[in-house]
Amino acid sequence: MTKQKLFNKLKNKGIFWSYSKDLTLKQAGDKLFLEYLLKYGDFDDLIVAFKLYPKEEIKLIWEERLKDDKRFIKLNLMLARLFFGMDVESNYFKEIKSARFEKLKMFTS
Repeated sequence: MTKQKLFNKLKNKGIFWSYSKDLTLKQAGDKLFLEYLLKYGDFDDLIVAFKLYPKEEIKLIWEERLKDDKRFIKLNLMLARLFFGMDVESNYFKEIKSARFEKLKMFTS
């Protein structure tokens, strides 16, 4: 499978619901594509992504955009253990400072 085919598959599933229906892979870019794939793709999609992209690139996007998001603790635990070979427990993610949470906290004060 190609990056374009995987993007189209996810787009047809409605994963990019908050973006224009005319969104293309080129417009989205690899970072947004991989972020949404990590968050909302199914297991088979993840397997394909790791064949299409270097593991280090996927891990970097995960660390930048997903790892500290408390809404995805179970997903982060699975990604860390199965795909990145990390020996961690869910407490690891609970203790990470969330940039998103800190921004929300700043707006409410």
